[in-house]
Formats: sequence, C-alpha cells, structure tokens
Amino acid sequence: MRAIRFRRFCRAKWAAYSSMHREVTIGRLAARVADCSLVKAGAALVLGLVLTEGSLAAQTDDGRETRTLPEVQVVLSSDSLQGSAEPVAVLSAEQIQSSNIHSIGDLVALLPGVDLRVRGGDDVQGDLSMRGSSFDQMLVLLNGINLTDAQTGHHTMDIPIDLTMVQRVELLTPAQLLARGIVAYCGAVNIVVCDDYRDRLLAQVAAGSYGTAHASLLATRAAGPWALTLAGTYSRSDGYRPNTDYRHGSLLVQARRHGERHDLHLLAGAQAKAFGSAGFYSTAYPDQYEATRTLVASATDSWRCKGFSLQTSLYGRLHADRFELFRDGYVSQVPAWYAGHNRHLSSLLGLRSEATVPLGPGSLLAGVDLRREGIWSNVLGQPDSSLAPPYDHADARLGASLFGGYRYAGRRLQALAVALGHLNSRFGPHYGLAAAAEYRLPWLGLQLALSHTYRLPTFTDLYYQSANQRANPDLGPEHSTAVELTAASRGLEHADLQLTAYYRAGRQTIDWVRRPDEELWYSMNHTAVDAYGLEALGQLQWGRLTLRAVYAFCHVAADAGEWVSGSSQDYLRHQARCTARLALGKRLWLRVGAAVRHRQGSWADADGRWQPYGTVALLDAGAEYALPCGFTLSADVHNLLDRQWRDHGGTPQPGRTLMIGLRWDGRQ
Repeated sequence: MRAIRFRRFCRAKWAAYSSMHREVTIGRLAARVADCSLVKAGAALVLGLVLTEGSLAAQTDDGRETRTLPEVQVVLSSDSLQGSAEPVAVLSAEQIQSSNIHSIGDLVALLPGVDLRVRGGDDVQGDLSMRGSSFDQMLVLLNGINLTDAQTGHHTMDIPIDLTMVQRVELLTPAQLLARGIVAYCGAVNIVVCDDYRDRLLAQVAAGSYGTAHASLLATRAAGPWALTLAGTYSRSDGYRPNTDYRHGSLLVQARRHGERHDLHLLAGAQAKAFGSAGFYSTAYPDQYEATRTLVASATDSWRCKGFSLQTSLYGRLHADRFELFRDGYVSQVPAWYAGHNRHLSSLLGLRSEATVPLGPGSLLAGVDLRREGIWSNVLGQPDSSLAPPYDHADARLGASLFGGYRYAGRRLQALAVALGHLNSRFGPHYGLAAAAEYRLPWLGLQLALSHTYRLPTFTDLYYQSANQRANPDLGPEHSTAVELTAASRGLEHADLQLTAYYRAGRQTIDWVRRPDEELWYSMNHTAVDAYGLEALGQLQWGRLTLRAVYAFCHVAADAGEWVSGSSQDYLRHQARCTARLALGKRLWLRVGAAVRHRQGSWADADGRWQPYGTVALLDAGAEYALPCGFTLSADVHNLLDRQWRDHGGTPQPGRTLMIGLRWDGRQ
C-alpha cells in the first residue's frame, strides 16, 4: 500500500485524509518541494480536484512529472451536517483500541464528567449520568438517533452493540443537541458504530476470572457504493459473588449506501440479557434477578445539493423487562405477600426530519420530530382490562417538536441560535432555547454555550410503587438552564488540551423526597438542584508514548425545603483518570490506567448503618503482542491492587480480575 503525504491538512471529520480509506501520513516537507507541488494560494482548489476528480498532479522540481492516484470515495458523516461546534470530547477508534477496556460502559466512563455507576461486570447494568445529574436525565444516541428508554434510565445502556463495533464516541451538550432537534436535560453520549467503507473481518475471543468468557465477530463487505456490516457478540460469567452470574448476547446488521448527492443508512439490532442482581436495587433482597430483551431499528435518508441538505430518520425501539425479587429456582420459599414478578414492555417509534439551507455567511436549519412512547406492564401505567396477560396496565404519550435556527460560519467565528417548541399529548407545550459561539485563534479555540431545556417524567417516575416508595402520576416536566465555557488548544504538534467550566440550574426537578421523620419516599416536582464544576482533558503524544488524562470536579446543591432530597445524596465529586500506552518495538504495547474517584454520599450496610462511599484509587494494566497473520494476543488486569469499594448502594465491585484475549483483524 502506497502512502499519500500532504503538507497541510484540516482536522474536520470530512477532511480528505480521513475520507480516503487508505494509509495517509501527515508531515512537513521541505518548502522547496512542497511549494512546487502545492501552491499556497491554490491549496483549496487542488484539494477540491482531489475530491471531485480522484486525481492529483504531483510535480518534481522541474515540473514535468505527474502521478495519478486511484479514485477515492469521500464519505461525509451525517453528524458533520449538524451542530455548530465540535463535541465536548471525542474518543476515536484508535484511542478505544489503545485503552485497557472491554465494555461499552468502561468506554463511556473515559469521557470527562461522565459517571457510570455499574451494578455488574461486562455491561450487565449501569446507570449513566453527567455532571451531577440523575441517571434519568442523560441520553444515549446510536449513530445520532435518540433511542433512550422512556420506562427508566436503568435501561439506557441496553443497546445491541459491542466494543469492537464502535467507530467513535462523542460527548454532546444540550446546546449542541438542540441544533439536532433533540432535547436533553444535561447532555448525551453519541455512539457511532461501523462507520467504515472497507472490507473487514474482525474476530475476538477472551476468557478470565470468575468463569468469564467473551466472543465477538464483525464482518464488513463493501461493494461499489454499498457497505454491509454484520456483527454479533456473546458474553457469560459465573459472577464475582453469589447471584451475579450473567449471560447476554447481541446481533447487529447495518447497510449503508453512499452516493454523490444521496446517502442511505439502515440498521437493525437485537440484544438479550439475563443476570443475577444481588442487592442491585436493595440489599435486603439478595436473590433478585432480571432479564431484558431489546430490539432497535432505524432508517436514515440524507440528500444534499448545492449546500442544501435534508435528512430524514425513521426509528424504533422495543424493550421487554422481567424483574424477579425472588429468583426462580434460587429461593426455596417465597413469602406469601409476594405478588409475582414485575413485567414491562416499552415501545418507541419516532420520525425526525431536518433541513439545512445556505443563507448569507451561514445557513438556516429547521426540522420536525414526532415521537410516540408507550408501555404495557403489570405494575406501571393505568389499569387496562383489555390487555392480555401478563399485562394489565398501560400508558402512552405522543410528542411533536418543531425547531429552527441559524448557524453562522465565519473564518474565525462560528455561532448558532436555535429554538424548539414541543407539544405533548399528556404534558402540554414546552420549549427549548440554545445559543453557542466558538472563536478560533491559531493556537486556541474558545466556546460559549447557553441552553434552556427540559425532561419529561419516565413511566417509573409516574407510576412506581413499593413498600417505601409512592410515585406521582401528576408529575410534570423538569427544567434546566445551563451555561458552559470551553477553552481548547489548536495546532499543537504533540498535545491536545481542553478546559471546561459549567453551571446548571435545575428547577421543578423530579425528585424522590421524604419527611425527616418518615421512611416513605414520594416522587415530586419539588427540588431546586444546582450543579457546577470544572473538567480538564489532555493528551500527549511523545515518541512511542501516548498519555491521556481526564479530571472532573462537580458540586451539587439541592434545596428541598423541609423535605429530605434524594437528588444530591450521592454523585461523583472528584474523578481523575490517566491512561498511558507505550510501544516497545513494532509488536509489543504496554498500557496502564490509573483512576481516583471520590463519591459524595453514603450507603446503608446490613445493620442499617450509613457508610460513606469515600475515595478509591484503582489501577489497571495490560499488554498486547502482535502475532503473524493479523493476530493479536492481549492480557489485562483490572483492579490490580484488589481494592474493596462500592459504587452503588451496598453492591461491592469486583476485586482483581484477569482477562486474556486473542483478536484477528483482517482488513483491506
């Protein structure tokens, strides 16, 4: 394979070097050679010829030698058509591969300000939040489509993908999301999968502590403008303590077609999970068990012509959940008061269309989003005798959103203003506003973003009842107003630095509160919750060594009046993480990850005494060795110091674990 060398480049997602699907090296040539082959004043024109004609004339000093390159296909990611600024943070496929992680949960936890409170290993279940929010206030997007579950945030991470499928991960703020017609209380993680137009076959197996085993397969076949991807994964474990065993698998099919003016993207996936959830929801019941099933599908059509673009997406999700307070076959005698397992079937169907029209130095954007969310259950919703067993309760809501704005794109200044109006069949009208600006200096980029957004209650917020919880079916949406300022380095040769400060004011927050002299919790639009913090991100490339460091500080203050609030009891106050990867020769790579976490709040032990989460220091280490014929052998040790710690309630986290894997990567 021949390498292509440019003297200058831009870092946009649509830049030539990121679109050719070939080996491209970036470097400085001698001025005499470079100026003969690429004149400064005509650089944009020459690159334009590369993109449209597929050829480039490269001259020698006497100007008589030319060379024609093979035609390349430039694929413009749909994500680059939307938003006004770069995401807060991006994890590329290369960064993902170089980290000692083995799950989607571990991956999103690398993003600054993101808190994933896991209840088991290998993505069994985890509550995702951001900047001191609750797990219901954060969204997860798949290829830019909002598939967040309306039943509860506990199921947000139930998506049928594996780490090997991930092309990149983006952390997005409410202002950036509103430009896409998506309303988020605190932000979202966008996971982009299999965004690649080249033949590839990737197979991976791994095994380790506690009877853990994992296998995955990814195959992509490109034929002309089409690319078809098939990916599957299966994992199992005996559990790191009693009743923490699990089995789960997923299957994903994706087809993409790229044309000169028209793109088509089709996706369908399925996932099944079953896991022992010892103490996941309450330490008083160690024999809990849960099984979930997820189906997702989407179809996105993108059309563009002379700066005008129109993107339309049809998407859906179906999620089934069975929760057993007493696991079948695991408990010899079930109490007489136990009425049976909780069963839920939630549905989502949406249609979104957005257009961009050039106007002056920028472009107008406008769009519409229709979204129907529903649930059938034996405990959540309104009683409905017409349903077939096991369901006898149901609820549904239909929402329609209109949004529009203007994006200005100058040489140094980019700005965006957008407004969104939403009408919901149950909650009435609401609105969202956002404004963002970015000013770019040769060595520094400054971003300022303001937003006002809201969140609708989940079906659990509205209907969940237990021995010590009473939901409120009359809840309304909660609202947040946020501001953030980001400074990021530009043009540094070996380093990337970023610093963000933010403040978020939440009002009419959906909170579980109780009176000081009672143990019964109620869901109410009651509490004012403010959060502010700092986030720092840095990456350094020094020869064969790559360093990445993240630090996040967050403070949450809740005012619930005479009530006791559950919104600010436990959140990640300090989080520092550093990963290092060192190449020893051409075949061996070593990697080390260190993390320090301080969680605010406390948990109740078996005797009912409250214990603080406190601070924990964790250390991971791993190595990779490249074998012949595309094989790579890896070994990773997690929690190398065997720390005993808790991240959620009284559920202890795994101690020292070892995973050994073998990967074969065949790509063309």
